Amino acid sequence: MKVRVGMEASGHARWFERLLTELQFELWIGHAAEIRTKRVGKQKTDRQDAQLILQLLLEDRFPQIWVPSWENRDLRQLLWHRHRMVQARTRIMNQLQAVARNEGLRCKKIENQVLVDVAGEIFSERVG
Repeated sequence: MKVRVGMEASGHARWFERLLTELQFELWIGHAAEIRTKRVGKQKTDRQDAQLILQLLLEDRFPQIWVPSWENRDLRQLLWHRHRMVQARTRIMNQLQAVARNEGLRCKKIENQVLVDVAGEIFSERVG
């Protein structure tokens, strides 16, 4: 017997998706906005949402979305984290360059390690 589970798309359910995959359940992830348009009435409860999703599955009207493979998702997450780290590094380097300029260093291109060393010296002079 095959078990099919339907749920609205959300960004915080990877653990649940992995669990269903391990249990060999078929998971359909639905387009949340399209499911919302099929809702009758203004009141929204989890019970009504579950009943609507079941009804859509049974009537073969469930708005299923494409989901990338686990490998693709893992790669995307690594790339996202790398992007955030590069942004943080750029922000820190810009701050260090501002400190160096405020101390009178006027170089067109200051190497990263030199900039970190100079900032460390300035900081230790001020604190020490």
